Amino acid sequence: MQAVALSFDVKGSRDYPSKEALLQALRVLANDLNTAFPLSIVPFQIKSGDSLLAVFADYPVSYPVILHLLNQELPGYIGIGFGQYETISTTRAEEANGSAIIHAFEAQELAKTLPSRIAFAGPPYLPTALLNGYLEMLYPAYFGKTDRQIELHRLMDRYPDDTYEEIGLKMGFKEQDARVNVAKLVSRSQRKQRKRLEAALNQALEQFQVWEAIR
Repeated sequence: MQAVALSFDVKGSRDYPSKEALLQALRVLANDLNTAFPLSIVPFQIKSGDSLLAVFADYPVSYPVILHLLNQELPGYIGIGFGQYETISTTRAEEANGSAIIHAFEAQELAKTLPSRIAFAGPPYLPTALLNGYLEMLYPAYFGKTDRQIELHRLMDRYPDDTYEEIGLKMGFKEQDARVNVAKLVSRSQRKQRKRLEAALNQALEQFQVWEAIR
């Protein structure tokens, strides 16, 4: 079946001071991801004590997952692979197989060579270089250049339905200044430009799924 696989490999895991602490952090992250994205074929599970793997049917889910991984504390490499999920009798990551997973691992290795630490890979007929180009434009340039801008993006990613005033209150602004201060930050942080790039990326993901389906 058609699928997208997502792999997250913790950066510098071999040098992590406590492997048990790393394992516990990955368990928390996997639980958070599975709560946020419950419609999986294979839910997020730990592999080899330092990475996560999941498989989904819908390609567009990959970008919200990327955002979730970027807005948490563990640094790592994100690989997204398009293709087929062939072991449909199992939902266990250790037993899962198919071209989508193989491409996710390929993308993860590519991510280790990129400043963004994020990459897409898939069959030769899918122009995944286009998606990687969008990511190069988006991250980190459009995720904030100051601590306040970074905080703004993270809060607006996490609470997309909040008003400027509500976001401002979460950032610690006084109630009478919250909306105006957030509006200024949005302008300076190029939030609107980022949302246009994200819309184009999501449209490309939807189109990739259509192309894959009709082959």
